[in-house]
Amino acid sequence: MKIWRFFSSLRLTIILAFITCLVAAWGSLLSMKHPQFYRALDQMILFPWLFSEGFSYITLTFWMYLLVFLVFLFTVNTAVCTIDKVYAILKNKRPWQSFFPHIVHIGFLIALLGHLAGSVGGFRSSGNLVFKGDSIPVPDESGLFLRLNDLEMKEGANGDLEHLRSNVTLLSADKSEILTGDIEINGPLIYKGVAFYHFDQGTSPSGIILRSGAEEMSVEFKNSFKTSDGAAFKLGNIYPDFALDADGRPMTRSANFRNPHIEVTAENGAAAFLDLSRSGTEVTVNGKTFRLIDYIISPYVVFSIHKDPGIWFIIAGSAVLVAGMVLLLFFRGERGELLRQRGLGN
Repeated sequence: MKIWRFFSSLRLTIILAFITCLVAAWGSLLSMKHPQFYRALDQMILFPWLFSEGFSYITLTFWMYLLVFLVFLFTVNTAVCTIDKVYAILKNKRPWQSFFPHIVHIGFLIALLGHLAGSVGGFRSSGNLVFKGDSIPVPDESGLFLRLNDLEMKEGANGDLEHLRSNVTLLSADKSEILTGDIEINGPLIYKGVAFYHFDQGTSPSGIILRSGAEEMSVEFKNSFKTSDGAAFKLGNIYPDFALDADGRPMTRSANFRNPHIEVTAENGAAAFLDLSRSGTEVTVNGKTFRLIDYIISPYVVFSIHKDPGIWFIIAGSAVLVAGMVLLLFFRGERGELLRQRGLGN
């Protein structure tokens, strides 16, 4: 068929490769000129966004549509050529080494299938902050939680980060442990297609130390606590720029920490607001006076959590591609003969 011969053409491969390089270069120039626009795309699932909102930014996305079309043609070209060559090898009973280049092609096609699946489905979530010892729900994964167990950092003599490792545990809805593993820079933890990446880290207040009379209590934000006589209290909302509205209800005038207060609620519902701006401030709730002594400072990690339904296809395809390259470079022709003479091959 004419269409089959068209897609099996080596000339088509060369033309597509050349045009793809030109389009990719064009896209690189646009990416450097509009970094914020393209950086935001890192948090999007490509195809749903490209074929909805992408049309609104056509001057910035046209090259992406063109690149998708070129990759489609290149994929068909690769598949048709591979089928033709493999059929010819089998038909003419050529040596098994003749399959090596096509193992590379098959690996490329499997990995490409994985990238296609990841560009169509899944999710991308950034800014998932977890304090050491705490857990958060995993976005879009009902009943799955992420707990930060530990954080290791090592800096070099010039202050550069040499080593970074966060140890995490995935938990079920009843808090039973599912999987524990390490996450490093460019070394995500993957569970059922959900990949957990280390994005940022630091330290921040995670609670406060209170004193009531001679009694001292360390309380994490949003947690409950009891005094020695059994009275129960809870730390509630934090208001960065605290004020009371005309009806006496708490509000924040801005998102800036200009006048931070935290709500302290008693068991009977009585509430008061403790000034967090400095140590030594006091608040009285239900007859109990609490004095702010210090802050609990805890390390935290910010994770990017992505679900890529094609991740295992990408891994498998990459493994097949590498295996094909090794066979092609070291076990074919003169190199293969050299290895056999040295006793390294069959």
